Amino acid sequence: MPTLKDIAQEAEVSISTVSRVLNYDETLSVSEETRRKIFEVAERMKYTTAKRKNGGIGRQPRKKAEGPIRLGMVHWFSAYQELEDPYYLSIRFGVEKECRQSGAQLERIFRREDLAALKTLSALKTLSEGLHGLIVLGHFSSEEVEHMLELPIPCVFLDHPVERTGADYVVIDLARAAADALDYLMDAGHRHIGYVGMGKDEQAHDFNQTELDARYETFLQYKGQHALCTSNDVHVCGGTAADGFRAMEAAILAGPENLPTAFFVASDSVAIGVLKALEQHQIAVPERISIVGFNDIPTAEYLTPSLTTVKTYTELMGETGVQLLLHTVRNGPNEVGRKVTIPTELMIRNSSASPFTASI
Repeated sequence: MPTLKDIAQEAEVSISTVSRVLNYDETLSVSEETRRKIFEVAERMKYTTAKRKNGGIGRQPRKKAEGPIRLGMVHWFSAYQELEDPYYLSIRFGVEKECRQSGAQLERIFRREDLAALKTLSALKTLSEGLHGLIVLGHFSSEEVEHMLELPIPCVFLDHPVERTGADYVVIDLARAAADALDYLMDAGHRHIGYVGMGKDEQAHDFNQTELDARYETFLQYKGQHALCTSNDVHVCGGTAADGFRAMEAAILAGPENLPTAFFVASDSVAIGVLKALEQHQIAVPERISIVGFNDIPTAEYLTPSLTTVKTYTELMGETGVQLLLHTVRNGPNEVGRKVTIPTELMIRNSSASPFTASI
C-alpha cells in the first residue's frame, strides 16, 4: 500500500500535511484545493496499488466504442461533502477510470445546484441533451427517479436500489456487511456493543423520507436479539468526523465507566471523530474499547490505531455501473433490468481486540 511519503510526494506537500489532512485535523490551515488533491491522490494510489496487487483480476478485454459515446453523471452531493466523506469520491474515481478504459467520454457532471431541474422532466431532458446515457450517483426522491427513467436515454443508478422493472442499479448489501461486522465483534467475545452513526438514510436527496439506514436497522435487530446494549449506548448522528466526535464525547461525559467494550460505527468518517474523542479523554483503543468502522476510506489505515472497518469496493461499483450502461447504449435496453450487489470484506486492524485480552 502507498505510504504517507508516497502521497506527499505526489501531492507536492509535506508528510505532516498529508497526515493531518487524512486525519481531519481541524486546526490545520490548508486550502480546500490542497485537501481535495491529497484525498484524490490517496484514493488514486490506493486504487492503483490494489489493481496491481490483484493482477487485474476481474477485468476483461473490451472492444473500443464504435464512435464517441458521451455519458453524463448526476449526483446529489456537493464538492465539500465529497471531502467530508470520501465514499462517493472513490465511486466517482471508478466511473472515471472505467470511462477512460472503455473509450467513453464523461462530459457532464451535474451537482446539487443543478438538481432543481430534475423537478420537471422537460428541464431534465434539456440537461441531458446530446448524451447517450446517464450515471446517477446517490439517493434521489421517487419523483426524480421517475423523471430520469422517462428520459430517452438509459440510466444506471449507483448506491441506490431502484425497484422498478427495467431499471439497472449497482449497490452494496449494507445490511449483510453490518451483520458481518457485528458477528466479528460477538465472536471476539464482546457482549456490550454500542452504535454511533446515521439513523435515517442521511444520504437521501428526498429529505422527507423515513427509511432507516440499513446499518442502523441491522444493529437494532442485533440489539433486540442479543441484548447488546441499552438505548443509552445508541448514538444517532450525522455523517462527518465532527458529528462522531460530538456523539462520543457526549457518551463519555454521561459516564465513562458505563461505556460498552466495543462500538460499531456506521462510517469511517464518523469513526475518525469517535477515535479523537476517546483519545482526548484518554480512553484506550482497543485496550478499553474496540472500534469497527465502515467503508475503508483511504484515511482508515493511516489512523492511530489503524481502523478495523468493512471494506466497500466502491471503485468496483463505479466501474460496474459504467459497464452496465455501455452495454445498454450499445445493445439496447432489457425488459427485466440488472441488479448487481458488490461484496464487502472486513479489514481487521489495530482498533479492535477481544475484551478478554484487553485491560478493561
